[in-house]
Amino acid sequence: MKLKKVLVVHKKSTYQIQAEEHKESRFLKLIAEGNEVVNRVRLAHEEHVDTLARVEDELSSRGISYQSLSRSQVAETVEDVDLLISVGGDGTFLDASHALKDVPALGVNSSRSSSFGHFCMANRENFSSILDQIETEMIAPLSILRLGIEINGEPIKELVLNEILVAHSSPAATSRYLIEVGEHKEEQRSSGIWVSTPAGSTGSLRSAGGAIMSLPERKFQYKVREACMRPGQSWQLLEGILEQDQSMRIVSEMRTGEVYIDGPHIIHTLTLGDELVIKPSHDLRAFIHSSVNDVFLKAKH
Repeated sequence: MKLKKVLVVHKKSTYQIQAEEHKESRFLKLIAEGNEVVNRVRLAHEEHVDTLARVEDELSSRGISYQSLSRSQVAETVEDVDLLISVGGDGTFLDASHALKDVPALGVNSSRSSSFGHFCMANRENFSSILDQIETEMIAPLSILRLGIEINGEPIKELVLNEILVAHSSPAATSRYLIEVGEHKEEQRSSGIWVSTPAGSTGSLRSAGGAIMSLPERKFQYKVREACMRPGQSWQLLEGILEQDQSMRIVSEMRTGEVYIDGPHIIHTLTLGDELVIKPSHDLRAFIHSSVNDVFLKAKH
């Protein structure tokens, strides 16, 4: 594919926000003291700035028109570009993915000292080579399953690339709800429910004991965390893997419940009786290695 017009979406580093923009006194004091944690933050910032500059320089040298925006400046829907390039870590890639329907994405890990970069095929060193492979069609974007949600029949605009957490607004409180999968329905109490795509199965769901899935799989799964079963109770719907033509339904029995989409930044409220439906939706097209989850599968053996 010939790249003519690209949107670059980048994060603002913690150092940039705290030291340069807010000039936060506690942060500046830690810098002056040579604090170990802050030194790591500064290193990550320097790596990020250098990577962003390399990305922009490479696009300019190739005559590719681009606009560079921080992720908070990105429009609700990104259109009329050939490629979106996220420069940051997985959080930046996830945020950028919510603005995409048909435009493909490429993640660039801007600070490998501080970011795992699970979704990032590119980095500072190989970015030029990856662009070559994209333009010569040596690599093609992968279609990755995303989830859509409805609350009381109203679709939520953000599509889920990674995971959903349904829980009480307080992490110390009990999450109460009805869960319905297929012909089975249960009333449960727990610390909440993780619902994950294959892409998100290596994150929090894996830590909670869920199954690691291969990235190209066309399924999704759920896992109840810390079920609060009383003596003599036995629940069927504690975990499961659903096909792409299936859905699941959760009815809130919480006055202040919440739905978290792909991390802590996108939150939708659930109150008593609110109905949440989760099912597969429009895929994301992204340049990601199809075997990216395999490292976690190998680690289990």
